[in-house]
Amino acid sequence: MKDRLLTLALAIGAFIAFYAVMAPKPQAPQQHATRPTSTEGGPNGYLGLVTWLQSERVPVLSLRERFTKLSDVPGLEAHTGNLLITAAPHLYPVRDSEIVPLHSWVQRGNTLLIVAGLSDTPDWSMEPGGDNKFLQHLQSITRMHFAERSRDAAADEEDENEAEQDEAEQPTAAAVIAAQTKLPEPLHLEMRPAGAHPLLEAVNKVSASSEYPTAKWDGWAKDSGALELAHDPDSGVPVLWLLSEGNGQIIVSAYGSILGNKLLGEDDNARLIANIVRWSLRGAGKVIVDDAHQGLVSFYDPDAFFGDSRLHATLWWLLGLWLLFVLGSQRLRPAQSSWSPVDITAFVRATGGFMARVMRPATVGQQMIANFFNDARRRSGLPADGTPMWDWLSAQTVVSEQDVERLQALHAKVQQGHRVNLSQLHNLLIRLRAALN
Repeated sequence: MKDRLLTLALAIGAFIAFYAVMAPKPQAPQQHATRPTSTEGGPNGYLGLVTWLQSERVPVLSLRERFTKLSDVPGLEAHTGNLLITAAPHLYPVRDSEIVPLHSWVQRGNTLLIVAGLSDTPDWSMEPGGDNKFLQHLQSITRMHFAERSRDAAADEEDENEAEQDEAEQPTAAAVIAAQTKLPEPLHLEMRPAGAHPLLEAVNKVSASSEYPTAKWDGWAKDSGALELAHDPDSGVPVLWLLSEGNGQIIVSAYGSILGNKLLGEDDNARLIANIVRWSLRGAGKVIVDDAHQGLVSFYDPDAFFGDSRLHATLWWLLGLWLLFVLGSQRLRPAQSSWSPVDITAFVRATGGFMARVMRPATVGQQMIANFFNDARRRSGLPADGTPMWDWLSAQTVVSEQDVERLQALHAKVQQGHRVNLSQLHNLLIRLRAALN
């Protein structure tokens, strides 16, 4: 019993040591903001949008692959007339290899809607581990340029070519901290139509909210014109653009919060997305929600793998089975002595094998025949010198003449140094000894 208790104590100690060294340390509990995905029912999720569209018999798909797989989305029969909705900044940033496939997909006759947290700062956009190159990736996707409204666009272009920035333009530490501090109450923002357009039919006001301090950003396209559809009524800064891309189009919203569950039913938010869906879908086209870049992926995700409760349950089961094995009726293996006696059979086999490798078969055959006749000479009182006694052997009536002739033939061969079958000679001598005895 004491042995079992000692084993249990050592096993628990080994597990504690392993956990202390290898297991990730638990972090302080903190509340995470919900993200804009098709399955999220929280304030920022798109579950309300998906449920509403499906109730109106609008087909909706969840994209859980990167944009390189857009042409191979399961269940997407139509290659044109589709609407892709993506919210930025992304949790999994867009790779350079995705830009060209995304543009090709849009140019075939599809629509891309980007709701980007430019002029608002939703709480999900400030989560750690997000896209730290958000503006660069947004410009690559839209082929637009963005700058804060308070700065002159021409001055911005000159600043990009300068190696050093004026210290007065660098934000202070207090300003950085203030920009990352959540507001006591969300900031209410609006967008209003800048003119008549089918996308803004019956749309008077669209609401947005920002949980963090934000700035106003202006956008423009150098190569192809960007149509300004709506603006912020307070500052006059554009917040909704339409760009032509081949046979398709890209719609960019500077507000990233307009489609979330908490704002979809406010003002004319639902009307705006309804107009976009009606204007974009053609034939068997579908609405595609980009869940992959917000964390819902079908490919390998280490965070999701190690956070899966099934993995934790499996590890606990393995730990339990290990303890049962350790505490079970497992006897300790007795210490083995280094001295091991040699088996007589193995010794004879090894000796015989050695002799068989170093002696010629003719020599062995001569010695076997000599041993046979030495036994007969001892019984007759003669010297055991191995000389054959052919006359005596032939006179024995109990011995077969064929066996005597066979032995004489084998004796002649070994005397000449020829190879003989030692197994046949051995069996012949056994028969002769058995007959003589």
